Amino acid sequence: MHKKAEITKVALGLFAEKGFNETSVKEIADAAQISKGSFYKYFSSKLALMLDLIEEYHHKIIERMNEFDWSKETNNHSLATYIELEIKAWIEHQSFFYVLFKEFPPKADHEITERIEKLQQTTVNNHREIFSHIYGNTLDNYLSDLVLILDGIMRESIIQLIIHKQQDISPASIARWISHHLHSIIQHVEEKEPLLQYSKEDSIPELFQDVKELINRISNNEEKTKYKETLSLIESEWMKSDSNKTLIEALLLFLKQNKDFKIKIWQLEQLLLQGEGS
Repeated sequence: MHKKAEITKVALGLFAEKGFNETSVKEIADAAQISKGSFYKYFSSKLALMLDLIEEYHHKIIERMNEFDWSKETNNHSLATYIELEIKAWIEHQSFFYVLFKEFPPKADHEITERIEKLQQTTVNNHREIFSHIYGNTLDNYLSDLVLILDGIMRESIIQLIIHKQQDISPASIARWISHHLHSIIQHVEEKEPLLQYSKEDSIPELFQDVKELINRISNNEEKTKYKETLSLIESEWMKSDSNKTLIEALLLFLKQNKDFKIKIWQLEQLLLQGEGS
């Protein structure tokens, strides 16, 4: 294990056991069997370590969600499949999320809050896309309402599983329960006007930014340059009033070669090429 990864691992254990504020840099260094001075070779501060952890686990969540097969999962049971994957991702990294929920209340730290909001936005975007993917564009006007409901149920479920340690309920059971009740809501959702408004156009720039950040994590500079140039071409073409959708589709196909982009590129494809066949 790389020394930096070892430091973050032992730090996370200490944060979960003692609390973030109660854990000193010296304690982290001692547990990692390095000097306090060596700690600062890897992180400028304890807060910098926490920010690095949030970024790391943000991408671990994305990697877990890449297991969902967007090309095949297109029926009502797919929602339960997706939700189960997400719950498993949270449970898999429960020590980290336990520290995050318990030690960092909303707005407690500007930088931490910014990273948490970025993680939440990724989740919100995925929830929007899963509804669109399964139920089609008939739900467009209600996407924000449905995401609000799903996020609320998921948040409480995760808190019960991670914070209160009620893990006798399986992720599959929770996923099926949530999916069943959401499907019931969807059957009657058009009986009321939507509470919230959602514009697909607003989410496209967010997706471009998410893909840019994923590309920046690529270690191979040659690959990184190719992906950056490809994404830039897609973005430039999209901004044109008479954008060439065939070109955009071909460029997206190239980006799909990288499995780390799978969800984000699929989401971009749905938004950039919507209406092409109509």
